[in-house]
Amino acid sequence: MINITLDTILDRALLGFNISPSEAVILLKQTEPESVNSIQVVADQLRQKQSGEVVTYVINRNINFTNVCEQHCSFCAFRRDDGDRDAYWLDWGQILEKTTDAVRRGATEICMQGGLNPQAQINSKSLPYYMKLVETIKSAFPHLHLHAFSPQEVQFIARLDEITYSEVITALRDAGVGSMPGTAAEVLDDEVRRVLCPEKIDTATWLEIVTTAHQLGLPTTSTILSGHIETPEQQIGHLEKLRSLQQTAIEKGYPARITEFIVLPFVGQEAPKSLRKRVGRDQPVLADALLLTAVARIYLGNYIPNHQPSWVKLGLGGATAALNWGCNDIGGTLMEEHITTMAGAVGGTCMEVPTLENAISSVNRPYQQRDTLYRLIKTE
Repeated sequence: MINITLDTILDRALLGFNISPSEAVILLKQTEPESVNSIQVVADQLRQKQSGEVVTYVINRNINFTNVCEQHCSFCAFRRDDGDRDAYWLDWGQILEKTTDAVRRGATEICMQGGLNPQAQINSKSLPYYMKLVETIKSAFPHLHLHAFSPQEVQFIARLDEITYSEVITALRDAGVGSMPGTAAEVLDDEVRRVLCPEKIDTATWLEIVTTAHQLGLPTTSTILSGHIETPEQQIGHLEKLRSLQQTAIEKGYPARITEFIVLPFVGQEAPKSLRKRVGRDQPVLADALLLTAVARIYLGNYIPNHQPSWVKLGLGGATAALNWGCNDIGGTLMEEHITTMAGAVGGTCMEVPTLENAISSVNRPYQQRDTLYRLIKTE
């Protein structure tokens, strides 16, 4: 019976229909190798249809400007309290130095996020500090795309300064932010969030801020932190919220929308002991991550055509495998990465362009550099 149901679901997906949440849960719960293989094949076929054969990558640099954070998420090994021996807060010169190095190495994007540091203010206000971060980079390198500040950071600024989300996003956009990372989503289920990140914004707030960004012309990405305490039903509930959000942006003609989806498997090696004990392992299960990657392509691909694995979390081998499970992009060079690495990830902190291109070639697919918004960049 399951096989017939599975075949029906996959056939409908190949015909271009949206599968339902209950159908997606059926796909995620498959364990028989033959069934999982069928899901992979369909995801790969849909990837080809929706995104083509070319695998893209972006040359970018992460700048995590502070690890001082007022919150205590149960999965985070990055955050520090002010005064801790290894707490840090980059000054303007250090940020400019990192950006200059990134440009020298061919970067078209700076991805900037940090801890929620209440001291990050200018004249007792948070928004001017964040605008100064943007202006430090954009004044020196106006051509760079700044992919910066998650919905959580937008809420943090709005709360401290007692202004609206719209005011925060408009100011950051006008200062030079080009797009917003879809992080702080973790799993968009408040039951999970009460355990995983009880101090973070709730599901409705995350969706409200991302919707506001789209209305104001600021594109966003989307993510899921998977493989910890969430159920298949909660994973699909997360995907459904993203699909509905994107459908709304399209149907209402918002000037921006979600540009990509990324599966971020949980790395628990250095996470707080309570969550490590509950999850029961330190590194992602590749098979689980690949199956979710395939189901996400099937579920979201009609509306979010660009799907990317995390080589930081899965390793380059795992990320390369994901190219056959629905992904059309292999991510960015990053140049430095702290948040996942401090959690105990083994994927590394930097990729050189030839390394990414060789990985793509290993699955017999052509490669092409892109910018943050998935416009292809011609290279010599």
